[in-house]
Amino acid sequence: MENIKPLYIPKSKRLKGLTVYCYRCKTNVSEICKKSGKPISQCQHGENHVFKVYIHVNGTSNQRRTKKLETRNLNEAIIQAIAFKNEVQGKAKPIIENEKKNVERKRENQHKPYLLVNALARYIGWLHNEGVPAHRVKIRSDEHIKDVERSLKVLVECLNNNGYNFSSLSIDDINDEIVGHLYLHLEKTGMANRTFNKHLGYYTSFLKWYADEYNYPIRNYFERVNRKLLNPNPEAINQDEYEALLKQITPENGIKEYGNGEKPKRNLYRSWLADGIKLALETGRRREEIINLKWSNIQESEGIKYIKVEDYKVNHIQKRMTEKEKKYIYIPVTASLLKLLNELDYEKYQETDNFILAPEINIQRNRVMSDTLSRGFTHYYDQLNTGRKLTFKSLRKAYITNLEIFMGGGNTKSITGHSDNQVIEKNYIDKKEMAKAARNFNVFPTENERSDALKEIRNKSKEATQEKSLDV
Repeated sequence: MENIKPLYIPKSKRLKGLTVYCYRCKTNVSEICKKSGKPISQCQHGENHVFKVYIHVNGTSNQRRTKKLETRNLNEAIIQAIAFKNEVQGKAKPIIENEKKNVERKRENQHKPYLLVNALARYIGWLHNEGVPAHRVKIRSDEHIKDVERSLKVLVECLNNNGYNFSSLSIDDINDEIVGHLYLHLEKTGMANRTFNKHLGYYTSFLKWYADEYNYPIRNYFERVNRKLLNPNPEAINQDEYEALLKQITPENGIKEYGNGEKPKRNLYRSWLADGIKLALETGRRREEIINLKWSNIQESEGIKYIKVEDYKVNHIQKRMTEKEKKYIYIPVTASLLKLLNELDYEKYQETDNFILAPEINIQRNRVMSDTLSRGFTHYYDQLNTGRKLTFKSLRKAYITNLEIFMGGGNTKSITGHSDNQVIEKNYIDKKEMAKAARNFNVFPTENERSDALKEIRNKSKEATQEKSLDV
């Protein structure tokens, strides 16, 4: 008679309370057979092995209920163990109430990760589009996925610090108590409100994904957590800082030392860094858009030049994939922008498909250049000791703030491509710069100022009348 394979629960699928019991040894077994001293996988008495589950009875000190499972399939055993736990502790209805009536559902459940550790691993794979059908594929940046992974590691760290056995927690174990521990854990870090909310957003998205992916009714406790209020205070780089920053960008000043000693020194200087910063200020566009600007994007209509730029952020969020669907922004080529383009050899490269910034870099431009622009700006700006913590985004804020002053309220979005004025007002307008621009304003202007204003109005009216008579 052929020996029956011994039962074994690998670490990746261990569930609290679920064990392998050996009727020959009269004990629970795991890695090593207690009689032979050999690995359990080499046991010759697998027919004596069964899955057993032990569940503590809530409200008692040491009372428990035990159940011998009839299946030898580990995935089915996990499902039945969770169902038994729910029955004993009264958490929810059993996952499988009648196996004979739910054969198809059982087959599906064999592929459903019930342990939290496995569910998180599958979620990361899903973010990478592993095993995702073509129609559901979504392209995500490596930076975004790494950010999600870092956030999930914070969750694991919190669980371990609070005495939970992460490797045995199931998806059903997530409750208000765990979320409360996580809330306090995030609070203690002192992170910014926006970062705090971002972590909660990632955890909420994870449980939403699980419920949808496996058609599994699970309560999303993270949705119940009140998000922290945000008070955006956009700060734009000013002219003095900008000019000082450009002078600071040299190879000698590019050395970055890490105080913790974990990373070696690195030089953040790049020959194209200053040009990238200039392009950001003169166009008001994001890093990805600046990196991908080409000379052929510069177009002309009725003698007026402009740059046609793809709005990568909107196209990515709204999944605008085809050329007809994509949204484009039209950047006016101002005198200062034209001067910069000429410095970058506009006459030589116009109408070509060469990149405007660092055309010599042809491989993985977004990955190589995006991080350098951001880190390089911060590194050199910090050396100015202004007392402010500005980032690369302050260049875009400077552009939009001054454009708002020039264009007047309500007109800026026609250049920046924003859908409404509230987004601009909330996230980009530097209120201090707006106040400076209004420094010559008087609630009650002097008599001379009133006269000048009236004279200007009359002149405009007279010119309009003359033009009308000429048309007639």
